[in-house]
Amino acid sequence: MLLCGCQEFGGKWQKAPFTSAKPGATVQIRVVNANNERLARMSPEQIRIMLASAQATVKKNFGVNVEFTEVAETGIAQIFALIPPQLGELRKSSIYDFKSGTGDKKKLTKGINTTLTERGTKWQDGLAYVKPYLPGAHATDLGSFSELLSDVMLERLEGWRTVKAADGAPVLDATPYNEITYWDILGYGNLPYELVITNQLFASAEYVGVDIHTAIRGGVTVGLTTYSRNSKFGTYIVWSTFPFQDSSKHTKLLRGGETYSDEEAAELSGAYLAHEIGHMLFQFGHPFGQKSCVMNPVSMLRFREWLHQIDSAACPIGSRAEMTPGAIPEYFNANWLKMSHPQGN
Repeated sequence: MLLCGCQEFGGKWQKAPFTSAKPGATVQIRVVNANNERLARMSPEQIRIMLASAQATVKKNFGVNVEFTEVAETGIAQIFALIPPQLGELRKSSIYDFKSGTGDKKKLTKGINTTLTERGTKWQDGLAYVKPYLPGAHATDLGSFSELLSDVMLERLEGWRTVKAADGAPVLDATPYNEITYWDILGYGNLPYELVITNQLFASAEYVGVDIHTAIRGGVTVGLTTYSRNSKFGTYIVWSTFPFQDSSKHTKLLRGGETYSDEEAAELSGAYLAHEIGHMLFQFGHPFGQKSCVMNPVSMLRFREWLHQIDSAACPIGSRAEMTPGAIPEYFNANWLKMSHPQGN
């Protein structure tokens, strides 16, 4: 998933520097693990298994050798402290505030329509993708499909408010840690990593950047690839382990009843992390419904089902428009960068 919303904010938008990875290349990715102490976290051994699984999946599907650095440890508050304050205030306007009930649904629907249009998504493909999980779904054009997605997104987002953390309080508390909008701008600060792993649940709604698979999960984002000024790839990945670890009724429902051992949760998390690495190293798009493709987003949160359908031979690089390097370029706002670093350093 990549957030842009380039038409929704002023300023000078530019393509981030990018050179596609080449098969056979070796790339190094700097890693940090940022934990929310209220939530269950993966053990060091699970993190090791996850990264090994990601390496193997990237190698098999993209032909690239990924090396991860030693995993640094930090807290979620420390990571959020890297967000440039002025930019954080500015981006509040992109958040549909479901916690207070003051969100603008018409604006949300329009934003979904804009995102799908920017990415060249065909509504017929999108409808086919969601049909198994929304049997009564109906649309006649991109506008009605966008309205369908906003309805489902807001209805299912409410369900996340019932999920409890280890301390008995709601997982979605008063902190902004669940808001993917804030994670989207970390790269404008001094972020020294290309991969941020966290146990935080990302469940939110935004007026920009909402894609089909996120909407039908109720605003849940598993991973995000977005701009980073300090990354040699021009982007960084934020990755949530929450959907793989949580055992609440709500999460299990979205997983289609799938339950995982600690080891399988780590292996599946790593395999799906390869999807985000595909965004970072190649700027691939989303071939919705092409189940053999790693870049096809997981349906709901059915990670085991997703992995068992992957066939690298049936979805090689260049086989579809979405599997062409540079299919979804990453943009950054030059004004935001100047705002975050007024001295240009």
